[in-house]
Amino acid sequence: MQTRSSAMKSKKVMLTRTALEIVAARFRALSDASRLQILQYLFNGERSVQELCELTELSQANVSKHLSLLADQGIVQRRRQGLFVYYSISDNTVYDLCDLVCNSVGKRYGQVMKEFSAR
Repeated sequence: MQTRSSAMKSKKVMLTRTALEIVAARFRALSDASRLQILQYLFNGERSVQELCELTELSQANVSKHLSLLADQGIVQRRRQGLFVYYSISDNTVYDLCDLVCNSVGKRYGQVMKEFSAR
């Protein structure tokens, strides 16, 4: 039986430099703890900027800056209703990516903790 990692190695899709720059920009958008925290709240559904400010304890300017960056990368979308702007996840692959990375970190963290306990 072929494992996922060995299957991925056999497919070797080579991206152009331009495509890699686009991928890198997407990863940069996900490389901030505050943006990841915002995304966690959006995983549970649409939220207003004000709700996200209260949940994250970040300023409105800070939350708006993070949301703008995420929107520019196509990760979230905005919807205006009256005076309020609501955000939601627009690219569902972000769920899978976050699950994959969080599970990997969890396994690694568990392994590191076992090593410290054994000493």
